[in-house]
Amino acid sequence: MAKKKVAKKKSVAKKAAPKRKVAAKKKAPAKKAPAKKAVAKKAVKKKATRRKPVSPKKRTRNKQSVKNIKRIDSTKTHGWQVHVRRGGRLSTKLFSDRIYKGKAKALTAAKKYRDDLVEDMAKYAKPLWRIKRTPRTNTGELGVSQTHYTNRSGKKRKVITVTVRSELGKAVNRKFSVDKLGYKEAVKQAVTWRNKVLRARLKEDKSKGRAV
Repeated sequence: MAKKKVAKKKSVAKKAAPKRKVAAKKKAPAKKAPAKKAVAKKAVKKKATRRKPVSPKKRTRNKQSVKNIKRIDSTKTHGWQVHVRRGGRLSTKLFSDRIYKGKAKALTAAKKYRDDLVEDMAKYAKPLWRIKRTPRTNTGELGVSQTHYTNRSGKKRKVITVTVRSELGKAVNRKFSVDKLGYKEAVKQAVTWRNKVLRARLKEDKSKGRAV
């Protein structure tokens, strides 16, 4: 009986023994976010390292150049370049300092050549308004275009507008109603009126001895 009691006591002791607690795994410390100032400094450094696109240098006119004569001073060429354009024709010639034995002598020769060339090419000279140009209007006629405007009552009206220079520095214009005349007739009348003004200008230029 004594043995049985002792065995019971031992079993009770075993059952009553407290259970060991399992140690919880320690979590790794969270990484601290970098300070705002440090981030800002890094951003500034990145911006500083970026190369800005280099814009091409603007070409400047040589101050020594005169009318129809351009001064050239490059690594290989030093001289005066004559350019004369009349009526769409271009004539050019280089007067080198080395060939003419000096800068001043080359310029003198260039001026003489320019004066003779201007006189010879005077027959080709034309005022800008007489030179033929390709029309860039929505009608296909130079100086004539279709536009819209709103009248006092608020209605939109289609018109053909025409602009022409009756004399140097003076432009005149006129409108032709598409609603009243129709598109083709309005364009036709606009072209006729423009040609009339140009003929009058041509006649006046001839009477005053201007280049035509």
